[in-house]
Amino acid sequence: MRSLRKIFKLCLINILIFVALLLSINLLTAVGRDSVSIYKGWFPSINKKASIPSLENKDLARTIYREKKLLRTQYVPYLGWSRLPFKGKTTNVNEDGDRVTPSTTKHPVGHIRFFGGSTTWGSGVDDQNTIPAHFNTIHPNYQIHNHGEAGFVSRQELARLVNLVNQNEPMDVVVFYDGCNDVYHMCRADLSINGHREESKIRNKLAPRSHVVDSLTGSLRDSIRWIKTKLEDKKPPSRCQADHRYAQNVAKTIVNNWTIGKKIAELGGANFHAILQPVSPIGSPNIEYRPDEKSISRSRDYLLVYPLIQEIIQRDGIDWIHDFTDAFDRDEYIYIDSCHVNALGNNIIAGKVDKIIGQSLIPQNR
Repeated sequence: MRSLRKIFKLCLINILIFVALLLSINLLTAVGRDSVSIYKGWFPSINKKASIPSLENKDLARTIYREKKLLRTQYVPYLGWSRLPFKGKTTNVNEDGDRVTPSTTKHPVGHIRFFGGSTTWGSGVDDQNTIPAHFNTIHPNYQIHNHGEAGFVSRQELARLVNLVNQNEPMDVVVFYDGCNDVYHMCRADLSINGHREESKIRNKLAPRSHVVDSLTGSLRDSIRWIKTKLEDKKPPSRCQADHRYAQNVAKTIVNNWTIGKKIAELGGANFHAILQPVSPIGSPNIEYRPDEKSISRSRDYLLVYPLIQEIIQRDGIDWIHDFTDAFDRDEYIYIDSCHVNALGNNIIAGKVDKIIGQSLIPQNR
């Protein structure tokens, strides 16, 4: 009997020591991760993209990417996430989570709302050189809203548009600028067709395998998973490349989202235009300074899905979807990476948007 008690006591002590050890390691890992976050906030590193040849003003580019490191996001119902307010030298975000477009009038004759991912938001450029800002320069008598958000797909843009319409926010024209994020994320084998980039992360947080295990090892497992990802440098496989029918479904889903967006915008009293945005694997842009761009494995997703979208547009004669994929077929350096472009690129897109909708807008009084 006494020996059983001793064994039980020894086992209990060992279990308690093991639990205490796990808690200590997990706590130290959490402290380390927080310390790294604080350090990055105080001393943000400079993204290597700041030195790319298409960004001529290196000092400005370094400031832009340094401030981008300081941006934070918050959870927003239905949308997934949104930027927190931020004030910087090159980058400003308002209370609604929208990138600030410098105001050109106190008495706008109308409201034009741009939706999209980080290409609409303006990654790599300052507030004055986003697509909405350039369009505002052309039409200074309108209030231009930049509803672009990093990582957003067209399904999330629908949710944002619904939020604006059900609150009776004024709108005259709505522009969806998509293609890059939709194809990149929808083709991922680990995400659903109506998902977004943070889908699996949020799912795991909401339904951990065990609350006890998560409490004891959550930070430790997250860190191990992050280290493993960095060491393996593996991207999720592409379902589009493995299954042509799925690629067709991705193309159809993007067009369906735009079609629904058109109906929602019309409920809000606005005209709607969708734009298939340019990406470097498509067309003939000058990317001689990025020689491996078209050989990147995920570039094949665009080569598969974009022609399917173009086929739908042509087959159904959809005149409110506009193909901009050849916008950068020129000699100048424009691309920062496979999707993001410099100020010149954004100016080109703003000019092409103006050719589509400019004649329907109220001219500026002179």
